[in-house]
Amino acid sequence: MCVESIAAGGRGTGKTFRAGVLELVLTQNPPNSYSDQSVMDVAFWVDAAMLSREASFVRHLVMGLKAEGQKVTFIAPQGLDLSALPTLGSRVLTYRWTGWERIPVLQRLRLNSVARELGDEPADVIVAWGCADPAPLQLFSQSVPAMPMVVWCWDASELFTPTMKLPTVRHVVASSQAIASRIPESSQIPMTVVHPGVYSDETLACYDVEGQMPCLVSLDPLSNRAAYEALMRACRMLADEGQEFLLFAYDTGKEEYPIWQMAEKMKLLEHLSFVPFQQDAEPLLLHGDLYIHILPTTRVQYRTLEAMARGLSIVTCPNHGADYLIDGQTCRVVGPQTPEAWRDVLLELTRDRAKAAGIARRGQQLMRERHSMGRTLEQFGSICRQAAGMAIPLGSR
Repeated sequence: MCVESIAAGGRGTGKTFRAGVLELVLTQNPPNSYSDQSVMDVAFWVDAAMLSREASFVRHLVMGLKAEGQKVTFIAPQGLDLSALPTLGSRVLTYRWTGWERIPVLQRLRLNSVARELGDEPADVIVAWGCADPAPLQLFSQSVPAMPMVVWCWDASELFTPTMKLPTVRHVVASSQAIASRIPESSQIPMTVVHPGVYSDETLACYDVEGQMPCLVSLDPLSNRAAYEALMRACRMLADEGQEFLLFAYDTGKEEYPIWQMAEKMKLLEHLSFVPFQQDAEPLLLHGDLYIHILPTTRVQYRTLEAMARGLSIVTCPNHGADYLIDGQTCRVVGPQTPEAWRDVLLELTRDRAKAAGIARRGQQLMRERHSMGRTLEQFGSICRQAAGMAIPLGSR
């Protein structure tokens, strides 16, 4: 079996989205097709925005590529902490970049060392996130015009950034069908929906220990006081209702101390634990019952996908960019962001454990069916080879 891209309106029986959008369809290989098994070198464009949002996914993706024998290159500005990424054994190229530098000739000089090294030993394709700063990307594409680029979009707004107009962009990856549906009619760039892959557990984490009080987990940074105030007030109402619980939250973000003070004034500290920021949140996802996402967004949230795969029941805000959130089926969506609305949903899922476990089970099943890391790697590898003009090898699945 191999992966073949079928354009909308083209041949094949695969489902198509609309003009300019591609879907990957599994088809039988004709005899002697795709015999090139050459190793591919994938270069990832890294910046602070990508690291703060999708570092966990990139870590899994890179480890999967390395396990398949592929090479990986990282391109990042100097001084950026890359410890969240598996850089060991990979090529790391850095460039100097300061946001205040506006003179084009000096900006181009910042990328000269990277351009020279890639000129001597080029990667096959560069992968950039749609949220990346377009200024250095534009200069890079001018310095290394022969290197094709794949742009991965996690939010529909990223389809309208200057990065999408770069002449080196050969393919766009959308993280959900909802994002792909927003592609401009005038776009001529091929687009494929690739659901970000996660690794699923065999058992549910939601209420897996009989008699244990509900464990609520929120891994959003403490950066939005208004959103956290609504959650804190909802927790105060839960406590007043006599509902026992523990809430674990990251102690990162510019509003960290004011939110801690807020919890102290509400006499909630006995119900809360502010966990130091760490790269690996596995302990919380393994032992939590409900995963709470409180910050409104239109982005696909990889941490929420990980929590669903672990078997936590998801409580979240409306998110029109995330097609995996189905209220009452794979999650519970809190409509108005009021303390009363949060309280009602949290009470519902802490008092009816069977209902919460059912939601967690359906979410975990969706992850296995549509968000498996193996399928993501297969689709991603096919897209990169196609963008680079390389033959797609025979698949093992």
